[in-house]
Amino acid sequence: MARAAKHLKAIKRSIAAYGAKRPYRIVKAKVKKTKNLSILKPPDDIAVLAGEMIYQMRSALDHLAFELVKHNSASLPTNWEETCEFPLRTRPPRHGKPPVPYSPPAPLSEFSRQLPGVPITALTFIETLQPYYGTPAVNNFLGVLAKLSNIDKHRYLNVVSGKARQSQTVRYRSGFSMRSVETLDHGAELPPETGINKSDRAVYVNRRFRPFVTFGEPSIGGFNAYALDYLLQLILENIEAVVVPALHKFIKKP
Repeated sequence: MARAAKHLKAIKRSIAAYGAKRPYRIVKAKVKKTKNLSILKPPDDIAVLAGEMIYQMRSALDHLAFELVKHNSASLPTNWEETCEFPLRTRPPRHGKPPVPYSPPAPLSEFSRQLPGVPITALTFIETLQPYYGTPAVNNFLGVLAKLSNIDKHRYLNVVSGKARQSQTVRYRSGFSMRSVETLDHGAELPPETGINKSDRAVYVNRRFRPFVTFGEPSIGGFNAYALDYLLQLILENIEAVVVPALHKFIKKP
């Protein structure tokens, strides 16, 4: 977890360096008489650093699960180390023929292969953390961790995207003024600065862009709207505040 925190600092520095280069520009569309925002793709270094931080957090959970099994089981099955891990299930386990998902809570027996011999109190706690519940926040963040970790380990570097937060103040010839704040993606069309009608032209425009980086993975849904470094920080904080202290207690005293 300490290494994950160091990676987070490195991620923040890399994102700050990306933003300092003003990686955006306003371009005129070739066909329409419109303007679009062009945002440069963030460097791959950010995706690499994010993957390393994700690995550290996921690995820390597995190490704790290993210690939990080793310290609290009187007798263990052969080769238990090969299947031991901290379970993070984004969908409830299934049962029956045809198989249908359990309505949470899932039977604790569903976790016995990964956590053999672990006391019921510890198993119950771990089951309540499963991402398939959707709430509270820690479950959601563990679900994001599970999805991003699987992508980074088994498929490709997590996709990262550049976005910009636009703050704009416009005053028009008629005296009408407008302030707005919105998040824009690469290629976003910038509306023309017209007021109450097409002839009401802008006499003052103050437009500022603040670039930031997000994930671009469909599997994490709305969490793609979070700034990448902020999302990873929330995952880290929830693991440190909720998961680690409880598992330490179970390891010391079942």
